[in-house]
Amino acid sequence: MEAASATDLRVDTHLAKFSQGSVVVLTALAFLLNWPPLVLITGLLLAWSALWPTVGPFALLYRHVLVPSGLLKPRLVEDDPAPHRFAQGVGATLLLVAGLVLLLTAATTVGWVLDLLVFVLSFVNLTVGFCAGCLVYYYLGKLGLVPRVRYEGGFHWRGVR
Repeated sequence: MEAASATDLRVDTHLAKFSQGSVVVLTALAFLLNWPPLVLITGLLLAWSALWPTVGPFALLYRHVLVPSGLLKPRLVEDDPAPHRFAQGVGATLLLVAGLVLLLTAATTVGWVLDLLVFVLSFVNLTVGFCAGCLVYYYLGKLGLVPRVRYEGGFHWRGVR
């Protein structure tokens, strides 16, 4: 495996929290307003962010509006961004499936359960710093199913090693 540069192994935790907060708000609004298209839109936004992180909608809003206005400022920490993108991809997949189920079938309970699952996992990550998708990525890496994390220490939860 190629050596990663120091900038490849950094994550802006304030951008991550902004993204998580946005997903929490959007998934909650979709549920409270009973508006399935918002579930699908949130899934698309999250997929875009996972596939093209530098030009994802949350990153663009953060970088071009929130940081210049002084509402937030970057906080870079040593971390491998791959597990975070994996977690976003899982969330996006769940929301896209939820949106399609809600819009195309009568199985609304299934759709709303998937929406609320993403809400809960995002809320937990936002409030206590536990990323379930990152943990899954770490263990899949140990099994050789995805690339292993590229920094020393493996999985950690807000500094707990």
